[in-house]
Amino acid sequence: MLAQLQRQQRDEQILLSLDKLTYATREQLQIINNLGGDRNAQRILARMEKDKLLLSARLEKKIYYLSNRGKQLIGSNQGQLNKKEVAHALMRNDLYIKLGMPKDWKKERPVTWGENKLIPDATFKRNGEFYFIEIDNQQTMSTNKDKILKYKDLSYVIHQQYNHRPTLIWYTLSLTRKKRLKELCEKSSIKYEIYGNM
Repeated sequence: MLAQLQRQQRDEQILLSLDKLTYATREQLQIINNLGGDRNAQRILARMEKDKLLLSARLEKKIYYLSNRGKQLIGSNQGQLNKKEVAHALMRNDLYIKLGMPKDWKKERPVTWGENKLIPDATFKRNGEFYFIEIDNQQTMSTNKDKILKYKDLSYVIHQQYNHRPTLIWYTLSLTRKKRLKELCEKSSIKYEIYGNM
């Protein structure tokens, strides 16, 4: 009875983390949910898939996401999944893990001020300070430049209201783009961090 309850709680925890992440690899779920070794994690995820709580797709590796049954179990309102977003979501997950899995991590929450609006890939607060995440996956550099200018404006507003400058965190897999993002952020005088391939 106790083992069954523990299994149910672990399953729900995995489903909740998938609700938060949208898509995840076994390795990501293993780290985020403390699933132990590779074989143990594979066994747990295979059983959850057999129980129709999860679905998977094979891309470069096996990618997991919520099934309708899994969504119902945890009350998820996740819409139809878009396979084009997989690479982007996996990069965001890698950064989430790299940054120590912030407790109040929120993905794609709109930020509005005045007439302006930004939808960061994720946001979180640490020690009372705001952090905005941008995943540089397929967008053009001119789109990134426009975003940086908006973040400069947002940074000024946050500094006025909260007396700190927020940090813009970029994650890119390209060294050339990393260098360009660094130049753009420095030119705009915003507080930033850039992560590359991990």
